[in-house]
Amino acid sequence: MNWIAYFSGLAVVGLMLVGLYALVRALSSRRSIDATKRRLVTVLESTPLAQNAAIYVAKIGSRYLLIGAGTGGLANLGELPAHDVQAWLEAMCSRTDRSCWRWFR
Repeated sequence: MNWIAYFSGLAVVGLMLVGLYALVRALSSRRSIDATKRRLVTVLESTPLAQNAAIYVAKIGSRYLLIGAGTGGLANLGELPAHDVQAWLEAMCSRTDRSCWRWFR
């Protein structure tokens, strides 16, 4: 009789831990989405070109900039058309989650 109480108590504690884990994951993912909406600057994509060089696509306000980074510092390489970047975001997110590109509007 004592073993049954032990295992049922252990099962209750295990279910509580699983529930807390699911709750924390749900809250943290929602918080990161909300934080992305509030940010003025968001790096959407980065590609390394060499050991100390990379290019970045960054959204700053409503503009999309192509930024180069290297040992000499940062350089604005140009502005990308918003419709091109949004089309790319939509295409990339359609593979996983159709609503994810809206985070970056």
